[in-house]
Amino acid sequence: MPAQYDFYKNPSPKNSKRRIRYHARVVPYGTTDTQTLAELIHSRCTVTPADVKAVLSSLCDTVVEELSKGNRVYIEGLGYLQITLQCPPIQSPKEIRSESIHFKSVAFRPEAGLKKRLKNTRFERSPYKNHSNEISDTRIDELLTSYFAVHPYLTRLDFQRLCGYTLSTANRRLKVLREKGKLINIGARLSPLYEAGEGWYGKGEKTSLDSYENTV
Repeated sequence: MPAQYDFYKNPSPKNSKRRIRYHARVVPYGTTDTQTLAELIHSRCTVTPADVKAVLSSLCDTVVEELSKGNRVYIEGLGYLQITLQCPPIQSPKEIRSESIHFKSVAFRPEAGLKKRLKNTRFERSPYKNHSNEISDTRIDELLTSYFAVHPYLTRLDFQRLCGYTLSTANRRLKVLREKGKLINIGARLSPLYEAGEGWYGKGEKTSLDSYENTV
């Protein structure tokens, strides 16, 4: 199955007169979670999904332990993992103590063999509208009104597929919709579940197709 891509605008300074340019980027359709990975691995060998999940869980715990010791972790066939740090701006190493050094992120460097295996990946243009074809605020209202007419709740993935957004764009637009009261998160912070806000998308008296400009 080919991977899908779309074109995205290159970042440029505000009020820049330079010609707009685009770059290609993969459009992820979804996320392959641990359960799916376990079932896929099970289909290739005799190990049960439960055993695969147990090994993956142990692998995660072990990698965290080794990274927290300052070790670089190498997973054969994938690549290297190493933690990165952050600290306040300084002019001399003598200006700062270890208490001011904090964890920043985890850097991943893929193995050469992994990149070689991915070179033959096939691509096709995504049929959904993304950054190269922006959806208007009014159109989003229309899509959500139709969605909530038959569904009581909305997940991030539902919204992503509904609008053809990438993960980052979906999260950014959902944040705006929450701030305007159009969507209400009734789930957990890390596992949000949205319902229509009062007066929006068929809930209450306010018309659900009012434009964003009328709510500012």
